[in-house]
Amino acid sequence: MAVESVAAPLKPATWVPLPAVGSSPETGFQYGAYVMRIFAQQTPTVPQNRLEALLQGTTEGQYQAYIWPSVYVSDGAWNISGKLGGKYWPSDYYGQANQTPDAGDSYADSALESSVSATRKVTDTFYLGASLLAEFHRIDALIDPSQADLLDASVAGQSGGLYTGLGISGRIDSRDNTDWSTSGQLWSSRLDLYSEALGSDVGFYLAQVSAAHFITLGADVLAVRAHGQLASAKTPFTHLPKPTGDRTLRGANGNRWIDFTALGGQLEWRKTLGPKWAGVAFFDSIQVAPSLAELQVSEFHSSVGLGLRFATTPDRFNVRLDIGLVDAQELNFAITVGEAF
Repeated sequence: MAVESVAAPLKPATWVPLPAVGSSPETGFQYGAYVMRIFAQQTPTVPQNRLEALLQGTTEGQYQAYIWPSVYVSDGAWNISGKLGGKYWPSDYYGQANQTPDAGDSYADSALESSVSATRKVTDTFYLGASLLAEFHRIDALIDPSQADLLDASVAGQSGGLYTGLGISGRIDSRDNTDWSTSGQLWSSRLDLYSEALGSDVGFYLAQVSAAHFITLGADVLAVRAHGQLASAKTPFTHLPKPTGDRTLRGANGNRWIDFTALGGQLEWRKTLGPKWAGVAFFDSIQVAPSLAELQVSEFHSSVGLGLRFATTPDRFNVRLDIGLVDAQELNFAITVGEAF
């Protein structure tokens, strides 16, 4: 007797509207609106197209508005994605070092940013991509220039400029779920080349690599990640490698530590508490240095903490709260969407 196979049901279209309420040490309290439109799945083996939009302000007087489209074409062989938006982003510059003074120089970065990327699915798990990048930044001092001790004309990108270039990327992705991975691996690398030949005010490059592994342990998951970044000598200070308080060094003010090289690692235990809820325990560690040769085992900054997750979609696109103790001295929290890795 012949048995007919049952095709997997196609996932329907849905809206994911969320208040863009969050917090991080770099921004303070965040408010606004985030909306993700997930379009109806056309083929069981092709991911759903998405369009994300964010309009947000913070209690630190920072404002941003962005959209991120992501479309799959040619039966999923190609993913076309992009970014378009702008921000007005006051912040502090503490110098370029792994240990910095407690006070920095205040400035505002007014930026328009855009990119378009095309990623080719070479095999079931191997992807190659290329990007066009264009950004304009204007840096304004928020203090009397005569009182600026750190952010002066010797700092690359001190006045901003137009940065245009090309990016190339590759990844090996065997994860079972993009939003809430419970098994598989993600190896990724990216090189962004900003060139005067393409109209950029200055030529520089940014390279980054990352490797993450997810191990299923019953209903729980052990996740581990290592990552590194490298920038060239003329890289604007706004683009230099650094940790972030909501993702790579949770609970920290990542603006405190920037330099030309960064190396870090993360360990996370994910425990499912129900269809909507999950809890995590994590350890993050990272340091920055002028070069790879100057990285030191004793100079890593660390964050250890706990987190809570709430799923907004069946695939567990999560709102997350993480509370981290940074360098055994300062306890801070971060609230945002999506996983740290």
